[in-house]
Amino acid sequence: MASFFLKTISLANLLVVLSCSASLLSHDEECSALFEFKQTMFYQDYDYGLHKLDSWRILIKTNTSENGSGSDCCLWDGVECSNEWHVIGLDVGKSSLSGVINSSSTLFKLVHLQMLNLSMNFFESQIPSEIAWLKQLRSLDLSYSLFNGQIPNEISYLIQLSTLDLSGNPLKLQSHGLEYLLQNMTRLEILRLSGVELSSSVPCFLANFSSLSSIELIDCQLQDEFPSAMFHLPKLKHLLLRDNSNLTGSLPEFHNNSLLQYLDVSSTGFTGIISESIGNLNHLEALALDKCHFSGPIPGSLLNLTQLTYLTISKNEFTGLVPSFASLSKLTVLVLGYNSFDIGREYNWINKLSKLRTLYLDHMNIQDEILPYLANLTKLNAVSMRRNFIFGCIPTSFLNLTQLTAIDLQGNQLQGQISRSFLNFKSLEYLAVAYNNFSGTVGIESFTGLKKLEYLTLDGNKLSFITTNNYTNDTQQELRYLGLSSCNLKEFPAFLQLQTKMEYLLLNDNEIEGLIPNWVWNNSLKTLRMLALTDNFISGFHEHPHFLPWISLEVFDMSYNQLQGQLLIPPETIVIYVVSNNNFTGDIPPSICELKSLQELEGAVKASTGFNLTCDRFERRRGAVKVPVGFNLE
Repeated sequence: MASFFLKTISLANLLVVLSCSASLLSHDEECSALFEFKQTMFYQDYDYGLHKLDSWRILIKTNTSENGSGSDCCLWDGVECSNEWHVIGLDVGKSSLSGVINSSSTLFKLVHLQMLNLSMNFFESQIPSEIAWLKQLRSLDLSYSLFNGQIPNEISYLIQLSTLDLSGNPLKLQSHGLEYLLQNMTRLEILRLSGVELSSSVPCFLANFSSLSSIELIDCQLQDEFPSAMFHLPKLKHLLLRDNSNLTGSLPEFHNNSLLQYLDVSSTGFTGIISESIGNLNHLEALALDKCHFSGPIPGSLLNLTQLTYLTISKNEFTGLVPSFASLSKLTVLVLGYNSFDIGREYNWINKLSKLRTLYLDHMNIQDEILPYLANLTKLNAVSMRRNFIFGCIPTSFLNLTQLTAIDLQGNQLQGQISRSFLNFKSLEYLAVAYNNFSGTVGIESFTGLKKLEYLTLDGNKLSFITTNNYTNDTQQELRYLGLSSCNLKEFPAFLQLQTKMEYLLLNDNEIEGLIPNWVWNNSLKTLRMLALTDNFISGFHEHPHFLPWISLEVFDMSYNQLQGQLLIPPETIVIYVVSNNNFTGDIPPSICELKSLQELEGAVKASTGFNLTCDRFERRRGAVKVPVGFNLE
């Protein structure tokens, strides 16, 4: 303790000496310090336009003349001076700067600085403890500039700060925690540490920092219970706590004088019933409560928050009937899915939300012919209604929503033919209509013209996918995910020869027979992560390879086929390798059991040596592997 005290006294004395000496810098010397800082920087982009620091030039005096076209640093871009000609503001944010800011940087000589913005650059260095020399700082913004390592304790000495923004950097907080860092910053108005590894609880004393208006602590590994008194900070407008799974808490009774505009506690451990007092948040524009443990009915007063533009309450335990949200006419994002709502058929109110851009109603017990209600939502970009009981055909009015980029209607009871129904959606990237009752024939030409399409799944319908050879590079989109399971395929679709960026290919439960064609081994060599061909009649491979060629492959499932010959050795990236119920022969390559990433292994081999394909450390299951969802709509 004595040692720590002495070190603290020594550091304090050093800061006083350095500050006093630095305060003696003349105006010209401060300009020189800025210019020296510039000399340690270079640009990290490919834009050949003008940069902020290009105006930073200094006069070079000789015995006979002055060289250069220099100017006073108070006139330089991003530099602000006081009436006493001291540099008090430096804003070089978004300047594509790259370089190392170390303890000897002349930046720290500018001890009169009140505002320092180094955000959105590429410094890739630690924050020097010398930051404490800038004890006049009111605003410090180092966000998204690749600062790394530990946050120096010396930042806690900057007790004049009203803005502290270290977000978006791979930083860690030292063991003292948030309490030590912030305890003396009683003037804070804006606190942004999103993405910083805090591993700390939120100190209760922050509820006494009456100037706080914005708190952004997203994905910080926060712990313990969030102090409920902080919801009542008199000037608080933004409270963002998303993606802190170990942070617990509940929403309080809200007062009618609250200024809250943005409240986000999604993906946390928050629990409880939402009080009717939430209707007192008259200024609320965004409310995100998804992926928590809230329960009970949706409070009726929520429908009085007419300023809301963003509402997400999915993946909780809400119950009861879904109320009409027609009064929330400003909504652009509405996400309600994955709760325990009662079965309902009253969804015509959706037609009133004409400003909606995103609508997710997944797994909500909807039993309705709901698609006609979307006719008025001409600004809609993404719609997802998977795993409901939606019935009927796709209406013509739905096809007029030409701004759609993502459509997910999987797991419903839709029927009719697909044909060329989706060709109106020229911006479509994601189309999932698997596990419905669609019928008839369909081919890849049904989607020709959708140049941006990357995700397509038609699995589990009553469709027959027709393959032809009339494909060219000019007509093909670059798919990343293709699901054609249970589509009555007789052979590998020829258009796959032109796919070079495929990540997931699912052709399970078809009638593909014979040999896998040669061209398969040359496709998507760097990108393919999953190949699923279970339950077909495939007998082998042309030019039987010794190794699977895909260098990023994680899942390989060819169970329940008629494969013969020796086992193919997967790459080191493999996680799931399933080849059971085939007719492989020969010795088992011991290298398969040594694959470090392998988590699931299942297979059987008729080997002369009597070996079976088993490795004790692996889980063995019979049946198909789980299919990933591909693109995440949320």
